[in-house]
Amino acid sequence: MTTSPTTSARTNSPVAAPYAVPRVGPQRRWRPALVWLAVALVSTGGLIAASVLRKVGTTEEYLAVSTRVEVGSVIDRSDLSTVRITVDPALKPIRANAADDVIGKFASVALVPGTLLTEAQLTDVAVPGEGQQLVGLSLPQERLPAERVKPGAEVLLVVTVDDGPVSNQQQTATPMSIKATVVDVRTGAKEGTTLLNVAVAERDGPLVASRAAAGRIAVALTKGN
Repeated sequence: MTTSPTTSARTNSPVAAPYAVPRVGPQRRWRPALVWLAVALVSTGGLIAASVLRKVGTTEEYLAVSTRVEVGSVIDRSDLSTVRITVDPALKPIRANAADDVIGKFASVALVPGTLLTEAQLTDVAVPGEGQQLVGLSLPQERLPAERVKPGAEVLLVVTVDDGPVSNQQQTATPMSIKATVVDVRTGAKEGTTLLNVAVAERDGPLVASRAAAGRIAVALTKGN
C-alpha cells in the first residue's frame, strides 16, 4: 500500500516550540512623601553650604597691636594697625573704624605686637591710679598661690623674714602684709618664675620694691578671688 505523501510530510516536519511568555517585574509604587523628603534634604544642604561660604568669604577690618605697649601706657595711633580677616564672633575684637575711640585710653594689660585689640585690654582709668605705684614682682612658684593669679585679682603681699618659703619660717608675730591689685601677669625672665605687675598704695611702693628685690615677698589671694 502506498503511503500518502501528505501524511509523510506532516509526520517528518518539526514541531514548533511554544513561545516563552515574558515576565513583567512588579512595578514600584511612587511614594510622594519620600520624593519631597529628598527635595527638602537637598534644599537644606544647599542653604547650609551657601551660609558657610558666605561666612568664610566675609572679611572685615579690625584693630591690631603693632608695637609693644606696657601696662598703664596711653594708646597712641602709632601703636595700632589694621588687619582684614574673618574672625570668630567669640573673640569680639575692635573694628578698625573705632580707632578714634581707642586712642587716648590706657592699656590695662601688656599689649603684644601682632595680636587683635579687644575692649578687655583697655581702660579709661590710668594704671596705676592716683595715689598708687606700679611695682613688678618676679616670683618663683612656691611664693604664689596654687591657683593661677589673674589680672584684676586683689592680693596680699606678705613680707617674709628671709628668702625661704613662708611655710618654713618660724615667726612669733604676724608678718607684714600689704594690699595690692594684680595688673598684669606674664612669664618671668628666669625659668620657673612669674612676673606680676601690681598696683600698691604710693606709700608702700618703695618697701614692696626693695623686699621684692631681696626675694622677700610672697603673694596670697584674698577672699572672693
